[in-house]
Amino acid sequence: MHDSWDLLRTFFPPDLSPAYLAALIRPLLETLGLAFGAMTLAFLVSLPLGIAVGARLRGARLLVTGLSVFRAVPDLTLAILCVILFGIGTGAGLAALALYYTAAVAKVFADLLETAPERPVEALRATGASRIQIALYGLLPLTRDDLMSYGAFAFECALRASIIVGAVGGGGIGVELAGSLAAYDFQRASTLILLLVLLVAALDRVAAALRRHPRWLLPLVPLGLLAAGIYGPNFFAFGHAMRVAGDMVPPELGAQALASLPRLVWETVWMALAGTLGAAAAGLLAALAASRKLSPVWLRFAVRRLLELLRTVPELVWGLVLVALVGIGPAAGAWALGLHSFGSLGRLFADSLDAAPEQPQRAIAGTGASPIAVACFATVPLATGAILTHLLFRLEWNLRMATVLGLIGAGGIGQALYEAQQLFFYREAFAYVLVTAALVLVTDHLGARLRARIRLPRDMRSPPRPACNALAT
Repeated sequence: MHDSWDLLRTFFPPDLSPAYLAALIRPLLETLGLAFGAMTLAFLVSLPLGIAVGARLRGARLLVTGLSVFRAVPDLTLAILCVILFGIGTGAGLAALALYYTAAVAKVFADLLETAPERPVEALRATGASRIQIALYGLLPLTRDDLMSYGAFAFECALRASIIVGAVGGGGIGVELAGSLAAYDFQRASTLILLLVLLVAALDRVAAALRRHPRWLLPLVPLGLLAAGIYGPNFFAFGHAMRVAGDMVPPELGAQALASLPRLVWETVWMALAGTLGAAAAGLLAALAASRKLSPVWLRFAVRRLLELLRTVPELVWGLVLVALVGIGPAAGAWALGLHSFGSLGRLFADSLDAAPEQPQRAIAGTGASPIAVACFATVPLATGAILTHLLFRLEWNLRMATVLGLIGAGGIGQALYEAQQLFFYREAFAYVLVTAALVLVTDHLGARLRARIRLPRDMRSPPRPACNALAT
């Protein structure tokens, strides 16, 4: 334990020298350009996809399956594939972020659209409106704030995801942080983490302003497309990519790998479950303290800053610190996922509580009920649909992140996948990717059934108002 505290002390004080801060301007701009350009592309594609699923157009079920499979690919694997396709640099990073978040955001947008109150939707349907018209004039306006809130959270996640894509040559601050950690230059690493915290805090203010003035989003679209053009791929190594793809099929595992597969699966699932459920319990309590409706200003400010700090630090960085504290193994991975998820879920749950319909809460408060009673019998039940959506999505997210944490020795499928990638055992690596995808698909299916079983009547539900992330983020 003494050695662990000695290691933690090496992160302080951060390197705030003018020369180093000036050198960070370029990677900072790269990170903002990567996230802004990638998320603009992702939003432009994912919103129509989410509408198609939320409006239950023909082929929606097949589309959901495709989105689930695609976002099941570990972030690290997707970034490596993009480096193979587009070379080292910001082009690979932007492509990896855009591809992943198109699938992830489309799925969450679809879930958010399905939480719209039913009575206005039924009124539109009674007029003979088509499904597209119902989506455009009913579902979208009713969930506009929630879609924008989740968009801001996804942008935060993309900022943190730059750490992962940067670790394999995707550009941005991630390259600097990976280099600082590899060189044991922890003071500069803490400077980069502090910079990410400040970026997330600034983004939170910008997102709040955009929710009040949604028209400001329109001029941001061409700026995002410009960023995508500047930092996007400038060549495509199709022949090399096809050769690598050929080396990955058919997927196969040796006898020893097959024998250890159940243990690896259990370690991965245990990390995700332990981290997610622990974070959810703590996050709900923090959300009550962070809610703008339920807590005083001083408490809300303190809790939200704590949540910002926890979710800004990527899971991979938490894992590096925790491996030093608790040692190599799934326990370090579970704590890393839990700390990051606590920050993310606490913020998401708080925004969902804030978005709960006012009228039922006022009705209960009018009976003389205390604020605690109003929260327990009105605010929290009205936000249950949103809270469950965020919880299940975080579980899926953590299943993928558990594979990424294999980079730092957290065990599970991630460690086996990383070792196979490092040794160029592409068929074995592809087999582990398929196992991870299957786990996420099963989780997604079970989550959909669970939401259907406990879902409140739609006229009693609030559209969730999620704040990402992270990738982590």
